[in-house]
Amino acid sequence: MKYNVQIYEDNQGMLMINVPDEIFLIIDLLLGDVQEDGSKLWLDLIDKVLSKQSSHEELTGNACTIGIKYDVTKIVNEYAEEN
Repeated sequence: MKYNVQIYEDNQGMLMINVPDEIFLIIDLLLGDVQEDGSKLWLDLIDKVLSKQSSHEELTGNACTIGIKYDVTKIVNEYAEEN
């Protein structure tokens, strides 16, 4: 499935992302965890799975946990799970 994703800088130079509603968690992941931690660790795990060096990788940041498999990626916002 393909989505229309727009990544841009706003007037203050902040990274912004527009995505369809059904994949809104990608905003929390990219603008929160990935941007704070740096993208190398996150991209290395994705690459490891896509290159079939690993069948599954999981990483938890401040707000989201990402579970990466070759054919599907699951993003969980940990704050949304709390009552």
